[in-house]
Formats: sequence, structure tokens, C-alpha cells
Amino acid sequence: MSQPVETTITTLPSNRNGTGSNGGPMPAWFEEFRAVYGAGEAHAFILYLNVADYAVPGVPLRTFLTKTLASRDVIAIYNRAEGITFPLPTMQQKAMEILGLDPSTTLRTGPSTGSGQALAALASLSGAQPQGAELPRSPSGALPLLERLLKADVRTAVLIEYADSLAPAADMATMSPDDRTALVTLQRWGRDPQMMSSGNMVILVTANLADIHPALRAASSRYKAIEIPLPDRQARQDYITWYLARKPDASALAMSPEELANATAGLSLIHLEDIFLRAELEGALTWELVQEQKAAIIETEYAGLLEMIEPAFGFEAVGGMEPLKEWARGEIIHPVRQGDFQDVPKGVLLVGPPGTGKSFFVKALAREIGFNAVALNLENILGGIVGTSERNLARALSVVRSLSPVLLFIDELDQSDVSSRGNTSGNPVAKNLFNQMLRFLGDESNRGRTIFFGASNRPDLVDPALLRFGRVDAVIPVLLPDEAERRAIVLAQARSQEISIAPEAVERIAGETEKYSAADLAAVVTKARKLARRAGRREITTDEARRALSSIRPATLKNADFFTLLATMSVQTRTREMLL
Repeated sequence: MSQPVETTITTLPSNRNGTGSNGGPMPAWFEEFRAVYGAGEAHAFILYLNVADYAVPGVPLRTFLTKTLASRDVIAIYNRAEGITFPLPTMQQKAMEILGLDPSTTLRTGPSTGSGQALAALASLSGAQPQGAELPRSPSGALPLLERLLKADVRTAVLIEYADSLAPAADMATMSPDDRTALVTLQRWGRDPQMMSSGNMVILVTANLADIHPALRAASSRYKAIEIPLPDRQARQDYITWYLARKPDASALAMSPEELANATAGLSLIHLEDIFLRAELEGALTWELVQEQKAAIIETEYAGLLEMIEPAFGFEAVGGMEPLKEWARGEIIHPVRQGDFQDVPKGVLLVGPPGTGKSFFVKALAREIGFNAVALNLENILGGIVGTSERNLARALSVVRSLSPVLLFIDELDQSDVSSRGNTSGNPVAKNLFNQMLRFLGDESNRGRTIFFGASNRPDLVDPALLRFGRVDAVIPVLLPDEAERRAIVLAQARSQEISIAPEAVERIAGETEKYSAADLAAVVTKARKLARRAGRREITTDEARRALSSIRPATLKNADFFTLLATMSVQTRTREMLL
């Protein structure tokens, strides 16, 4: 049985009372870590995802771990750039004694001119040829020393940062001999009975779990992977309150802490700090600054793969689609608000001709439901290096999970190889991506926490395996609007474009636009608005309506019937509920 995690520390309150540095609760991921270790389930861990953030307000992960484990006799920290370091001189002294090294000549991992006992000991232990008496930085020299510490009769914890640089997710045949040795060493640590019984722990840290070699991610490795998620709304709000309490003279907020917490979904605590620092330069923290900074951060962090959806409107801006809105209220919004998550569909596919408002509806639903919302841009997923695409998608889906409750949207689902096993292009990578999506959509733990919405003009090109029950629970046609719906769309567009429209103009547009899509109608209203303002009026009259109709023709007229037939058939063949 592993020893219980020791958490008596000086600058952070003890985890025994469940509090962190700011008096709030300890992170949920740490509670999982503590429980798993305390039960003897694992002594080796992989911490991944939001590892570059503050673990609790103002405390980076490395500092947090070393302080929560400070009662250990030795905590050794290793990465390829810094080599082996220790958080306290007493721990370094103890480690040197265990290794039989002279602390007076071996106190750093940088350049050194010492020799003698340390050099001889290092050479005999690791076979390395260090310069002087410095501790080796290379894995081939450092890992044997760390193993000696882990097998010593003292309470030891080894923290390996950037673990993917030691055991990358590469084909074993392409790895160098040193990399293969490092991988095998880490595998042995996970299964070593002496380490298990002693309770000495190994913690690997990586930003992306998929970047770690599969051999270490396998259940048989005995490594327990624990996700450090992005902070949820409450964690962001707690950080904002903590930050403002420390800096009462901080820049004026143009929003409440609660509003700022809502506006920063998808960002880390360090990102929040960056926004505050930028606001200090600007003199005020405004909604516009937050949105500008957030867009830039999301773009650089996720390379265009993820895009946060920030809808400024709800169903009130959606003209027509009344049956679809009622379905969403009954099947999604009401169950979520009542906590009946088992009744919420895991996935929904909206099918129909282009321009019918599928994407617009999903954005409005995101506001109505109150979930975070994110779009996954699959066209940006493919990378030029083997394995990059799979790791990109794995990281993106990990971020999506950490944003829960979240609405995940993929537009033009049929256009990506991810939805068809690569059958359309013969791309072998697409099969791996497809399987990743199947696992994600089929994960029952996501029900009520992650709601997937896809939109497609060509549902016949989407692999049936992606659409089976338990992954996509509803396929709903969104067809070209009838006259009553066109009337509602015209009125909604006039409101959103802040222009009045005469009742006669509404009737004319609605009556003369058969087979026009919602996007076509929006273009008609936009053209009419410009004509009215050019004439010095703030209202669209029948004259502007007539002239707009003469210049705007439906973009989908040629293929409208074809797309409508495909949408209807996709529902009929799957015996799904049809909304007409």
C-alpha cells in the first residue's frame, strides 16, 4: 500500500482542511490525485493540459506541487534544459548523501570545474561523462540518478517537466537509442514493485497527453493520467476577486467580476492576468478589450482549430424555425435547467440546403442554454508531421471537455475527411481522426455536459457510424422557409439591422421569395436598407423592397430541391423525428 500523500506545508494551508492559498477549495484535479495515490491505486502520474497555468491563484504548478508535497524528504525536479534541481537546499543535501556525492562540489547543474568524488560517482552510476562535477542534464545521465533516489529508503517525489521531450509519441523504430532508453526507464518506474511499495511517486507533466508515447498512456503502464482542466467560471471569478483584492488600484472595470468571468470562458488564469496587465496600459478594462485579447489568445493557443462562440442574440433574433426552437426548448433547454441531463441528446445533426440558418440557430441556442460554446474548425486540423493531426484533435477535444458544460459546433461536417474515415481522399490520417471523433461522441460521461451540433448540406456523405444513436441522437432537417417563416425572417432581419420596414414591404418580400434561404432574405433586407438610407429614409418601403428583389436572386435555387430531398431522406431512413 502506498503511503498517504503528505500535504503539511507552510505557505499554503494544509490540504487536510481542503483549502488552497486563497482560502478557497483545493483544485478538483489535486483531490483526485490525492485520492488515487492515497488508495494505493497508483504511484506514477501524468498531469496534462492546463499545466502552464496557476494551480491556485498566483501559484504556478511546480510551486504548488513542491509546497503540497513539502514534507517529503526529497523532491527532485527534472527537465532537459535545467537538469536536476531541488526546491530546498536541505533536499539537495539529502539527495547528495543518498547518491554518495560531495555536496560541496555538486550543487548545480550548470558548468563546473570541480572533479574528484562527484565525477567518479556520476561516471560509475550513469556512464555519463559530465564536465567537472555538474549533475548531468541529459536523460541518459539524469534518469539513473533519479532512479537511485526513487529506490532509496526515504520519502521521494520526482517531478519531470516537459515529459513529452523524454518520451515523445513517436514510432519506436524512429527513436534514437537514448530516447528508447529513456522511454523504457519511465515504463519500468511505472511498474517497479519497490517504488510501488515504498510510496515514492513519479509525476510526469505535459501540455498534451497525446504528445506522450502511447506505451506510457496505456493502462498497463500503471501511470494514472489526470487532466488539469481550464478554469471554470467559478474558478475564474475567484481569481478575479483575488486579483482585485491584491490590487485595489487596478484599472477601472467596465463590467462586474461576474460578467468578466463569463466573458473569459476558455482562458487560463494566466491569460486573465495578461488581460489585467493590458488593461493597466490602456487605463480601463472594457468589454472590447476583453474580446480583442480573448480572440488573440484563442487563435495563438489553438492555431485556428477552436473558436469561441460569443453570440449577442438568442432565439428572439431567429426568424421562423418555430418547430425547431420548440424542439430545442423541450429536449435541451428545459432538461438542462431542471438538471435532467440524462434526457439531453448527446449530439444533433442539422441538415438542409445552404443558407437556411443552421449555424445561426446554433449560435442563438448557445445563448439560450447558457453553456459555453465553441466551434471546431476541422479544416485546420491536418499537420505536416506524422502524428501532429491526431495530437491537435486530442488537445482540442481535451479543451472542449474542460469547458463543460459546453456546446460543440462543427459546421459543414460533410466537407471533412474526419466525418468519412478519409474515404473521399484516401488519407490514412483521417481514419485515425475519425476514430477519435467516434470515441469522443460516444463517451457517455459527456451526456448533458457536452452537446455536439453538426451542420451539413450533404448528410449522405457523412459516415453512418458517426450518426448512430448514442453519438447523434437527432437528425433534424432545416429546410427553405415557407411564406410565414419568410415573413418572420424579414422582420427579424430588420430588427437586427436596426431599420424600420413598412408592413407592405414585408408582405412583398415574403410573397415573392419562394425558394429563398434565410441568408438570401438577409441579403434582400440588407440591400433594401442601403437603398432606403441612400434615399434619406429610415424605413424600407415597397419601392426599396421591389428594387432589392430585382437585384438579389436566391443562391441555392439551382440545387434547392436536391438538398431538400437529401435532408428529408436522411431523416426518413433513420426514423428520426421530423420537424416541418
